[in-house]
Amino acid sequence: MDDVILSAYHGGLGDNLQFSTLPEEFYKQQGRETYIWSQASFRNQEIYDLVWGCNPFIKGIKDGTWNAGDTPEIGHKTLISDCISNWEALHGLEPANKYPKIYYEPKKVPSFENVMLVDLSSISITYDSEQILQLYNIIKRTHRDLVFLGVEFTNKIKDATIIEPDVTSIVEIESIFTYVDLIYSSFGVVSLHSGQNHLASAIKNQYNKDLKVYCLMDDVEYVRQQKKGIFVFDNVTYLRY
Repeated sequence: MDDVILSAYHGGLGDNLQFSTLPEEFYKQQGRETYIWSQASFRNQEIYDLVWGCNPFIKGIKDGTWNAGDTPEIGHKTLISDCISNWEALHGLEPANKYPKIYYEPKKVPSFENVMLVDLSSISITYDSEQILQLYNIIKRTHRDLVFLGVEFTNKIKDATIIEPDVTSIVEIESIFTYVDLIYSSFGVVSLHSGQNHLASAIKNQYNKDLKVYCLMDDVEYVRQQKKGIFVFDNVTYLRY
């Protein structure tokens, strides 16, 4: 069979994570090797480094015909309600996963055991800030004993809209790998419906079953995405307005 040449149409973190289980399943189920398409674009290099650079089932970068991911030919149809299982089925695979997957093993930061990380940044979806902050305050009242830390990235996220909640202090994030370490080490994480939420779903499933993952979002968008079987995971608690 032909090699798999994979790319996400959009270059964001969540856009790539939705296909993160495909290379391993192509290898296990069909004996096929997966390459990242040479024309694939990424919002930043660290997205490639985490999602694909650490993946042992990625053999490299290759020219050729883009034949895996959200290609025009594959498109998107809802065969299964779970996002990850659905993409596996659309690629002719037997569904084997419900959550995104990363192959970087996070390092424990003991001082974050009583921390709720807060990252209310988004690029692709617009939110009602006042409504989001009301939902956020519900979480704060529920977890009065925790330290709420906002995150700030050393390398600023281009075109990101950031809602600024009331937090105890700010922790500076030097890299996406540091971010993974801190999510893994924390009591929980609060985010909007964006890549960091999908990343937290993967971390919870693989490395920290007790991680509390909150996602704040618009109810209309939640229903739309749930019906389409995209970007909604059952190990995430969704608070909607």
